[in-house]
Amino acid sequence: MFKKLSSHFLRSKGQPTVAYHGNYSHWKDAIDHSVGYQDDKILEKATQSFEKIIAGEFKCERDTILFNQFQYSLPLLLGLNFIQQRIEKLSVLDFGGSFASCYFRNFDVLKQFNLLWTVVEQPNLVERASSMTRNYSELCFKTVNELNDLISKMEYNVVLFGSCLQFLQTPKQIVEKLSHSKLQAFVIERTPIVYEENTKLTVQEIHEPIYESSYPAWHFSEKELMSWFTDDFELRYKFNGPHLINKCDGFQSQLEDYVFTRKK
Repeated sequence: MFKKLSSHFLRSKGQPTVAYHGNYSHWKDAIDHSVGYQDDKILEKATQSFEKIIAGEFKCERDTILFNQFQYSLPLLLGLNFIQQRIEKLSVLDFGGSFASCYFRNFDVLKQFNLLWTVVEQPNLVERASSMTRNYSELCFKTVNELNDLISKMEYNVVLFGSCLQFLQTPKQIVEKLSHSKLQAFVIERTPIVYEENTKLTVQEIHEPIYESSYPAWHFSEKELMSWFTDDFELRYKFNGPHLINKCDGFQSQLEDYVFTRKK
């Protein structure tokens, strides 16, 4: 999956389930020091959690951890509210959205919208998720290879990076590629930001009770991140969680939420 972990759960001995190491100069170096994205354990654990949601045993999940109550996303709901008067039908492109996790975390609000929700994910997840969500006509799963067609037809008006942007090899290029003239909003959730420093590259380690894995993770300079959106979009919302601090080798970052909408 593209989307990886942003949780700060603690293991039984008080150790965080999410940790970071290294300060790498190149993506390949970080890949060489991590398990990588093609870890089957991630897909299997995510599938098991999603099966319980589809069966009605739980409302939703975050990072494969199941919840009996909805885990609302204020950035997403604000972003949709900002633009819903501009367009007839909301169409969200959830990049790296796993099994539409964010959709189900906000389901009882989103079901009131005239909405299409498209998740872009890796092929093995797309195949599995598509077969499991046949009863949800508003949900669609596409591979990265199908992305160019979505862009050329401008079939979405909101892009959601739900704690995903930091795990992409070329995030700026992805942002630029996804932008088109009918796009109305970017929603960016739980993304690690560094202040007064340049963007850093680390390896993020994940431990139980989630699963055991690791993969490269960026910690963005906010100035750099903001520069990707300044021409056609304006910042409408920003929130930082002061308790969500990532301690890394020689620096620290803070998880931030952003909502950008197209300038009128």
